[in-house]
Amino acid sequence: MPSVTRVVELGLPPQEAFQLATDPTRFADWLTLHQAWPKGAPESIDVGAQFIQKVIIMGMPADVQWEVEEHSAPDRFVMRGAGPLGARLATTITAEANASGTQVCYEAEFSGGGIQGPMGDMVTKKAGEEIETSLQRLKGLVG
Repeated sequence: MPSVTRVVELGLPPQEAFQLATDPTRFADWLTLHQAWPKGAPESIDVGAQFIQKVIIMGMPADVQWEVEEHSAPDRFVMRGAGPLGARLATTITAEANASGTQVCYEAEFSGGGIQGPMGDMVTKKAGEEIETSLQRLKGLVG
């Protein structure tokens, strides 16, 4: 399964960094892959919560039906989703205290729907670039 992982240091305590990184109402402020919540922002991100997110990657918009699989604040958040043409996605956000605040790690996984071979490599490369940009924007929110 193609995946990409990027990390950023935030000058916040873990609880605050985790809250900021996993708050779906703040995704528009930093997550470049996020385009919209077609049915409104999720009311809950507790385990089992389901919601639809419009994402855009490589210039192509897609609706992803997400389900929260794990929410262990302030350490780990996992959601798995289904996109168009049988695409499967997973996002894992973790937060870990360090000397300068908190290290936030964002991992995205892709499979199915033609996201293998050369197409998987292209999606992974572009997603990595987008996630890197996103995490720098997240850092900018902290100041």
